[in-house]
Amino acid sequence: GRAEEAVNLSVERRVASANLIVALTALFGGVTLGLFQALEHAGMNVYPALAPVIRSYYHGLTLHGVLNVLVFTTFFICGFVPLIAARAFERPLWSARLAWFTFWLMTAGLVLATIPLLGNAASVMFTFYPPLKAHWAFYVGLTLVVAGTWLVTLNLAMTLRAWRASHPGQRTPLPGFMAMITFTMWSIASLGIAAEMLFLLIPWSLGLMSGTDALLARALFWFTGHPIVYFWLLPAYISWYTLVPRQAGGKLFSDPLARTSFILFLVLSTPLGFHHQYADPGIHHVWKLVHAFLTFAVFFPSLLTFFAVVASLESG
Repeated sequence: GRAEEAVNLSVERRVASANLIVALTALFGGVTLGLFQALEHAGMNVYPALAPVIRSYYHGLTLHGVLNVLVFTTFFICGFVPLIAARAFERPLWSARLAWFTFWLMTAGLVLATIPLLGNAASVMFTFYPPLKAHWAFYVGLTLVVAGTWLVTLNLAMTLRAWRASHPGQRTPLPGFMAMITFTMWSIASLGIAAEMLFLLIPWSLGLMSGTDALLARALFWFTGHPIVYFWLLPAYISWYTLVPRQAGGKLFSDPLARTSFILFLVLSTPLGFHHQYADPGIHHVWKLVHAFLTFAVFFPSLLTFFAVVASLESG
């Protein structure tokens, strides 16, 4: 494309490819395990034939959830979004070394978490609610993956800063703006799961604490666990707003409307977690009601997106 002709983005493409290889490998494993679960629900007892690789239904279900929900999505996004941003800014990422370090840090975390997963020492589902307890390596590995996403945010922020220094007074390119919003939202949202890991689950799994707070752990998980849905969704919206209209031969209906929808996602996405905990004791009903209204409010940026994307397609 024009951006790649103007500037060499070969490093960004290689980093994206490496992330996508890990992501699609995880997706293949997760989908395969999903097939085994479907066969089990259909009355075929497949897990004895899979032993000792897959020890039980819940062993396979945990692998399925972690590979699809956490690994595939995170690595795909960390490959796709920075490349889209670099093309939009028409400049390489701020630090190629940081981009590669991020990938290898996340991969090392994935390997560390996978060892107890494969060994049936972390069959706690992708939500890993206590009092279910996994091996400490599972929690530490996932924490390294989350830390890697923060480094992606840093690289994007510094790239945006460099672009602004050389383009004073110009509006940030829409894909770059959306990429920055996506990772800003995720960096805020992921503080919940990081706190859960560092202060509750890792010390508990290492035997440094005799117990943990199950309700607090669930609340911290869903502080991240609901916004992670928008972490998956917003990269798709980036493609719908910036790639699909051009592919359809049309043009974006409204740039300000697109930016507004992403700002609304940033503001509204995080304070929603209690709607996953309506049946939990210890959370006041007023907070549950507030989160119910906020949950409905997220409808509005989705409605804006629907209208803008369909109008852009119609123009083509």
